[in-house]
Amino acid sequence: MVGNPNWQRGVSGNPGGRSKELAQKQSAARLKAAEHADEVIGYLLKVLRSEEEGTAYRLKAGIELLNRGLGLPQAQIDVEVVVRKKLSEMSLEELQQLEERLVGASPPAPPLLLESPSASNEVLQTDDGDQPKTCKN
Repeated sequence: MVGNPNWQRGVSGNPGGRSKELAQKQSAARLKAAEHADEVIGYLLKVLRSEEEGTAYRLKAGIELLNRGLGLPQAQIDVEVVVRKKLSEMSLEELQQLEERLVGASPPAPPLLLESPSASNEVLQTDDGDQPKTCKN
């Protein structure tokens, strides 16, 4: 048998995990959403092509179309980690510490782009560590 030797056949490794009822609801919601995909894509294209829409709305529509059609852009992360042992020789605690260091090095998830842009100022992040700058829509 392949896997963790401490696992018992027929016993869940995640007994408090997602219930079957929740899994069925999520599956039904995905199917319902898929039924409206053509309509949503059409709407996003309409917003993208409309010169009457604000730039922020058109940009967000374009980004959503690209992200859904092509997937999120790949991000390269340079992380320097010195490991003095083979992974197979590390204890569970050492592996967890390594994982925490690697997860902490990855950038935060981007915000949802379907949120409507506010009429107020937007804050832009800077890469050079300066204070965030604001711009008007």
